[in-house]
Amino acid sequence: MVLLACLTIGRARAQTVMEEDAQQPRFAQSIGGQIILTNSGFGLGGHVRKAVGPFSLLGEISLGAGKDAREVALFDRFGRRDVLNKANYLLMVPLHVGLERRLFAGSIEDDFRPFVAISGGPTFGWEYPYFDDDNENGILDSEERTYDAISSIPKGSLKPGIGGMISIGAHFGKGRGMTQGVRLGYSFTRFSEGVELLESGVKEPQKFFGTPQIIVYFGRLW
Repeated sequence: MVLLACLTIGRARAQTVMEEDAQQPRFAQSIGGQIILTNSGFGLGGHVRKAVGPFSLLGEISLGAGKDAREVALFDRFGRRDVLNKANYLLMVPLHVGLERRLFAGSIEDDFRPFVAISGGPTFGWEYPYFDDDNENGILDSEERTYDAISSIPKGSLKPGIGGMISIGAHFGKGRGMTQGVRLGYSFTRFSEGVELLESGVKEPQKFFGTPQIIVYFGRLW
């Protein structure tokens, strides 16, 4: 009985060591970029992961657009684009930190490494005009010109907020120097002042933004 108990304890300790070794530090630390797909379109970002015990400490920054679900783009016969009732553009820059935990490290091969992750922190929004509101009535009139998504950026203002993300995913490959993976999750942001995406009278300034996300990772192990 004593021998059986010792063997059981030894096997449990060996399993724990295997899990810790699989997580640390060979695949638990990386730096690289990411491509993001949300309900508002595409975004780009970067990440860094650092081994901390059985977890990876995760830092992320990204740039993407925020949109209202009611926004509909229309085109006239000359190909000119107009978004019905649109008032402002919104760029969102989340700067988040969090934790990532590898799953089933002792029972799944290293070329497929599933994980769960949670992160949060400040999100910086940049609200800038969709049209030149000459008469300041908050409505796009026929004689007023619209801006593209780049030209009016200097006319914007900062909208501080806070947000987070909950996700699951997996890293792929056994390359010694490179890593890649995909993550599925839900991200959310709240702006205390609200962002006026649609014209006055159509909708109140929007404070909460939430969207599913698909993130594709690529990076270098270190």
